[in-house]
Amino acid sequence: MSAAININSTIEKMSNPDKDFRFMATHDLAQELAKEAFRLDPNAEPKLVTQLLKLLEDPSNNVQENAVNCLGLLIRRVRENTAGDIVDTLCTHMLNDKKDELRDISNIGLKTVIRQVPYDPPALSSLLVKRLTSRLITAVTTNEKPEVKMCCLDILNDMLVKFGGHMIADHEKIMRAVLAQLTSGRPATRKRAITCLGYLAVSLPDPLFAELMTGVLGLTGQARKSDHIRTLVQALTAISRSVGFRLGKYFPEIVPLIVGYCEDKKLESDDELRENCLQAFESLILRSSKDVTPYLPQIITLCLKFIRYDPNYASEDDDGDEGMGDAEEDEEGDAEDEGEDEGDISDDDDMSWKVRRSATKCLSAVIVTRPDLLPELYDPNSQIAIAPTLIARFSEREENVKLDVFSTFVDLIKQTGLVAKRTTSRAATSLRDITPKLVQSVTKQLKERSVKTRVGAFALLKELVSVLPGVLAPHISALVPGVVYSLGDKNSNSNLKIEALTFLRQLMSTHPEDAFHKHVSTLSTPVLKAVGDHYYRISAEGLRVCLELIRVIRPAGSSFDSRPYVDPLYQAILSQLQAQDLDQEVKEAAIACVGSLVATLGDAPTPDVLSKILALLLDRLRNEITRVTAVRALDKIAASPLHIDLSSALNDYTRELAGFLRKSNRQLRQASLHCLDNLIKGYGTTSQFPYSVILTEVAPLITDADLHITHLALRLCVTSLQVAHQETAPLIAEKILPQTTALLRSSLLQGLALESLLALYTELIQRQTVVSFEQLLDGLLSLVKRKPSDPPVAKQSLGSIAQCIAVISARAQLAQRQTVVSLFVRDIQNPIDDTVKWLYLLGLGEIGRRVDLSNVDQLRVAVLSAMDLPSEELKQAASFALGNIAVGSMESYLPFVLSEINARPKQQYLLLHSLREIIVRQSTSPQGVQVLQPYLGQILPILFQHCETEEEGTRN
Repeated sequence: MSAAININSTIEKMSNPDKDFRFMATHDLAQELAKEAFRLDPNAEPKLVTQLLKLLEDPSNNVQENAVNCLGLLIRRVRENTAGDIVDTLCTHMLNDKKDELRDISNIGLKTVIRQVPYDPPALSSLLVKRLTSRLITAVTTNEKPEVKMCCLDILNDMLVKFGGHMIADHEKIMRAVLAQLTSGRPATRKRAITCLGYLAVSLPDPLFAELMTGVLGLTGQARKSDHIRTLVQALTAISRSVGFRLGKYFPEIVPLIVGYCEDKKLESDDELRENCLQAFESLILRSSKDVTPYLPQIITLCLKFIRYDPNYASEDDDGDEGMGDAEEDEEGDAEDEGEDEGDISDDDDMSWKVRRSATKCLSAVIVTRPDLLPELYDPNSQIAIAPTLIARFSEREENVKLDVFSTFVDLIKQTGLVAKRTTSRAATSLRDITPKLVQSVTKQLKERSVKTRVGAFALLKELVSVLPGVLAPHISALVPGVVYSLGDKNSNSNLKIEALTFLRQLMSTHPEDAFHKHVSTLSTPVLKAVGDHYYRISAEGLRVCLELIRVIRPAGSSFDSRPYVDPLYQAILSQLQAQDLDQEVKEAAIACVGSLVATLGDAPTPDVLSKILALLLDRLRNEITRVTAVRALDKIAASPLHIDLSSALNDYTRELAGFLRKSNRQLRQASLHCLDNLIKGYGTTSQFPYSVILTEVAPLITDADLHITHLALRLCVTSLQVAHQETAPLIAEKILPQTTALLRSSLLQGLALESLLALYTELIQRQTVVSFEQLLDGLLSLVKRKPSDPPVAKQSLGSIAQCIAVISARAQLAQRQTVVSLFVRDIQNPIDDTVKWLYLLGLGEIGRRVDLSNVDQLRVAVLSAMDLPSEELKQAASFALGNIAVGSMESYLPFVLSEINARPKQQYLLLHSLREIIVRQSTSPQGVQVLQPYLGQILPILFQHCETEEEGTRN
């Protein structure tokens, strides 16, 4: 009841003479209606709607807007008859040809209502269609006031977009009414009719769509006025954009018709019509790329003609085509004289640039949709050679068109790159062949005054070096002046400088260092100036270029003299590293840059400068915002072949990095583990290196929760043993081995983590100073020799345990290995737990793959007898074991396996699995393939014989 009182109070305020009261009342109502929990009292509903409809004629525009908003929100909350009243009233007001303001606000109201009504459930949307469609069609057909027709067509557009599926019964009437408006004398009406037909075509059934196309094509053929022809061509374009896939069978009529308009001498002065025709071709190519194929050569030829269409300017480079030309830099005076002769034609009246732009975009559509034509698009002798024409049009005088030409050539390069990744194509070779001509043309554009032109040229060059790395190496000398000009020109804006720096960075990263050596002095000055720029994006990009510049001036094995550039680099980068009031992007770029600088040129600065940098890096390491970047920079320094003196901060670095291993940031932990690994490799032999602190923090990371982190942690342990096994072996035995034992129980262990674990066991067995072979073996076997109260071992983990047993056995003393193998051979023939037997079989296979077991007695008998066990899992384990044992002893075991396949029919399936294991294992390396080749004459007949068997498992 309180809601009704509130609504009544709101209705009362809506009729208040003060417009502020009316505004606030409608504003508050709109806010309430927007809440899902709002419920409207049915008794107050009619009064509220009536008052809101009255407010459509309010003298205050703000009140009118609020009323329209409320009606849109209210339409889903009122009963159907009330919703119908809202729609009828709004429609009546819109069709009123006396009050223009009321008509306009009612038009907005209907649009708002349509936007708020959902497609499903269909009750409300069907009501809307029923109340509006017939009235709108009648108004479009009979109302003589153009403004009313345009409003009705707008509403029809909105309804067709959202409720086209509910308007099937009225499709024919709508189509006839709208078709008639294509010949209207008012351009705005024709424009709305075109849009309406495009949306209508989406939901038209095939018979009506055929009638629509017949009608549009018939009107197009009959049209004589240019503006009517333009309208009908635009209508075809709109239909193509909506349902291009339905137009295939009409192409024999559409394409010749449009081509005819392009070439009609009577219409040659109508640039707008040619633009519309080329836009139609673009749409047909994009939406019906398969059906348009027979007409592509004709369309491309037409586009290549009109991309040069410039009747007001002529050029000697235009191959004699009358009325078409390229605007070169030095032809401005000739163009002015020619313009005077042609009768005061001004650039303001010249619309030919729209034709050239449309032709360019149409060619772009061809490139994007037909990568199969790329070789022909590059071939200068082809009828559809797009690439040479685009390069020639880089000299286009209209800047907007020139940028579209650049963009189209970028599309060509992108498609070439995509095709080259998927398959071998002549397109990449063709692009490489035209690069000299391309560079020659682009370098001219880099000298232009226009900022946009130079930005477009750099974008093109960036795409080129990303698709064909190294292709610009012979042309560096031609490109450097343009880069320097763009970085130093006082008219260059920040966007141009960023583009120039980005291109320079990509150029350096994708080309050999020696190509830049003679240009370092020229490039370093503007680049270092960019590093100190006040705009953070320019400064950050300048620092990224310095990263590449550092690599360029001191590449491995080069005699280039880098000394003149070292001090300026240190000064520029150090100033950015020291600054506190910089953007985060600049801070991170400066840290990365100083890491690369010290790693590459760390032997050049004085000890004081180096100590200062290391102290600053430690400070950034302790800063939460920059520590990930600082860890990566320190990682570079630690891995440097210069072996930089870090003694002043080494202990602080390692303790900070060890502390990072407790953080939840995965990226930070990964970077810290990698950095610690490099620090141990380079500085792990220094006295009082904090191994205890590091390994204490590493131990908790060895779990199956994150196998990549586990891999890095285990690799660090391996490195520690290799560098300082005396200090680290006891720590690893105490802190790490218990974690590895728990890890081996996991069914998730695999990949790099398993490889790193095997490497750790390998290092431990090679350095039996603290942990003996027997201790390691007992620890591994204890995982399966469990007590009844222990949890069962996952079957997937048996393979991992077996590999660990194999790596320690393979590197143990001969007597120790023989003891293990003998134990396994004996026990798999005895009645023991199946899980233990399974492990022993897998262990024999893994050991046999690594060492020759051909001299072990009873091994063949034991493995073959295991194939007769009742357990399928043990049979498969025996098959695996036999195959892997044969890998380590091919001369002895492969002939045995091949003979047993025919000798044991009941075990053929398992023996074939053993043979498969041999083939798979040996095929992983060239050496293994070479070992396998002499036996192919024995293997292939057996495989051919059994692939014809009826048993599906054997065939597979």
